Amino acid sequence: MNKNKLQIVMFIVLFGSIIFGGLLGVYLIYKNTGVFHSEWIPAIIGGVLLGFIPMLLRKKRGGTIPDVDERSMMLYKKYFMAVLYLVLFGSGAGLLILFLNGVKYIETGMLIIYLMVIYMLIGLGVLVVKRL
Repeated sequence: MNKNKLQIVMFIVLFGSIIFGGLLGVYLIYKNTGVFHSEWIPAIIGGVLLGFIPMLLRKKRGGTIPDVDERSMMLYKKYFMAVLYLVLFGSGAGLLILFLNGVKYIETGMLIIYLMVIYMLIGLGVLVVKRL
């Protein structure tokens, strides 16, 4: 199988998996009502397509220039080590502050939002480090 066919298969499998996960999420959210809300289907497919557009429009580099070199790997390594400790100590400090303020329970939705913000900030940091 040549590279182009393998890439097409990869996009189809990834695209299908993400759509399946989105539909499964809608089912799990609304399973108590017994109604599957089909108005989410276009939003899921549209979101996946919008997410895939930058990957499909990406330009290929000519020649033998590698995407990642040793300098980039060292920058990534330093960034991820710093982020690891900042997230660990920052989360620990946040939990300690909540505990000292008398918070006994944390809502699961708030934890999901916290993790989503952490992932987005780490992703934005990777984009900045990639440009250095």
